[in-house]
Amino acid sequence: MTEKDQEKILPTRHVGLSRGILYGIGCGIGGSVFILLGSAIEEAKSGVLISLILGGILIFFTALNYSELSTSLPISGGAYNFSKEALGGLLAFIIGFFLWIANIATFSFSAQAFTVVIEAFFPGTFIQNLFLPIAILSILFTAVVMFRTQKIALRTLVSLTIVLLIIFGIFILSGFFIAPTTNPSNYNPNFLVSETDFFRVIFMFSSLFIFFTSITSNLAYLNADLKNPSKNIPKTNIYAILITLFIYLLMTVVVMINLGSYPSDLIESPILLAFVMNDILGFPGYLLMGIAATISIFIAMNAALSSAVSVMYALARDNYISKIFLKVSKKTKEPTLVLVITTTIAILFTVFAILFANIGFTANITTFIYFFGLAFVNFAAVILRYKRKELDRPFKAPFFPYLPVVVGSTCLILSFVLGVININAVILGLIILFIGFTYYLLTIADRHSVTLTLAGLKFFALILLGIFIWIINNFSILISPIIGFPAIFSLIFLRILIFFCIFALGIIFLDIMPLKELVYFFIRRVNKKEVAIDIGIGQIIEMKKSKAKLIYNINIITSIIQICSSIFIFILVSLFAVDIISIDSITFGTIVMPQETAEYIFNAILIFLGTTLLFGGLYSVYLSKETKTLGV
Repeated sequence: MTEKDQEKILPTRHVGLSRGILYGIGCGIGGSVFILLGSAIEEAKSGVLISLILGGILIFFTALNYSELSTSLPISGGAYNFSKEALGGLLAFIIGFFLWIANIATFSFSAQAFTVVIEAFFPGTFIQNLFLPIAILSILFTAVVMFRTQKIALRTLVSLTIVLLIIFGIFILSGFFIAPTTNPSNYNPNFLVSETDFFRVIFMFSSLFIFFTSITSNLAYLNADLKNPSKNIPKTNIYAILITLFIYLLMTVVVMINLGSYPSDLIESPILLAFVMNDILGFPGYLLMGIAATISIFIAMNAALSSAVSVMYALARDNYISKIFLKVSKKTKEPTLVLVITTTIAILFTVFAILFANIGFTANITTFIYFFGLAFVNFAAVILRYKRKELDRPFKAPFFPYLPVVVGSTCLILSFVLGVININAVILGLIILFIGFTYYLLTIADRHSVTLTLAGLKFFALILLGIFIWIINNFSILISPIIGFPAIFSLIFLRILIFFCIFALGIIFLDIMPLKELVYFFIRRVNKKEVAIDIGIGQIIEMKKSKAKLIYNINIITSIIQICSSIFIFILVSLFAVDIISIDSITFGTIVMPQETAEYIFNAILIFLGTTLLFGGLYSVYLSKETKTLGV
């Protein structure tokens, strides 16, 4: 696709290089730096600098692949569009769905960050009681006021980003050159060489990657509007990432050398940057950082909402969801229904996060979804290079295909490393994946593909579970607060689980070769009297009602057993969740797998298999009922 071809399907390009870079920086520096930086420093000490550098390197390499994809396909839809062109079908929809949810989660995270900052600046019971209403109002404000038209939104974002950079410049210069005079009691550069360890650095690398995710993801939606895309898209991505990383590192260094003897509760405060500025410049500095926090949060909210709407609109364009979502308001030129649905989901996400979790959980689920989506976008770069050789590629990512494969694999691994930090976030991410998968199967895929896909998922899960059961029986130590329960678990619960696994293998065979097809095969070969019509190789078989009823009953029974086995599996997961049974450790020679890791892997496999069996059982019941109703 040449740039002349692109002009036929793209709107007029009106965004220059400098505005694109500022937009990328503004999207990157969201509320996460205010909310998460303090706790990251407390956890990893000076190692947080390494974590940020690793995050910058990973997003930089991802940006190289994004740049190749964007210069080849600079049309609306962003990263989802790359996956659609390279992968198509189920994977393209799942990635689009994941990116839509990821932007909604970022939108929700920013709304929660705003309320956390407000509460920190104005502590008191009254503000705490308004936590949820403030978050909802901030979402509605962004949707109704700031998202009137894209041009106004872009100009606003760029202007606010310039103000934000000026404030951060004051923060950095003050921290290095004024702090030794005005803040001598807390100024201590020795913190930069404080001890850390490898695992804390890696965990913080996973947790803090949310600092960078919005840069490439939001620029991917702006690329369609960039002037001279073949040159400006790579420059915009690379410069925005390098400048953002540089700002993060300088701000982190300033915070660390000015911590002094801060107690841990202040270090983990969402207004730690404001406390540091207060020590250096007094109340004006405190107020400046409050303004910076508000600006950065609303930039992130506006960008996340814009990206989410763009993804959902692209899904409707490609017939993954109803065409009704393509309707655009004549006044605002925006897809109103898409905006309403996206905003509603963001409000629901925020309500559940505030009532049943916390902002850290939202950050982790956002990062998990982004990791998962980025992994397959990188893989898409490899596939598209081979699949669409005719595309014009003004920019090519270096070290192909090793770079996108390594970066994609790293993102996929890190998505599950988050399970050690917050397993609930990963489980919710897998549930969201299952919801998208189910929607696709029920509304888009043909039934034969649904059945075969479920059979493949069951087989994969059974292989993993079989291996892990063998490991538990031979290399693990089970513990429980109930005396004798580990023995009961091994002798009874695991054996019941093994029985269900063997039964599920038989179900997989019936998924591939349904019982009715086996009976038809037997009739054609043995009992030819029941062949009503024989036309060449085609045959119509008139089965006796007793046989048809028997087949129906067997299918219903096997479906019920599938559902029961899934319930049993979820009971096992609940036993681990409430600590009735625990895997103390798994030991392979000199290698020891700790309790958190072992239980996370085992529970993840159980949830995966249980969910697949539950859906498979319900789907089998549905097909059996429908077949009986139709009389076929």
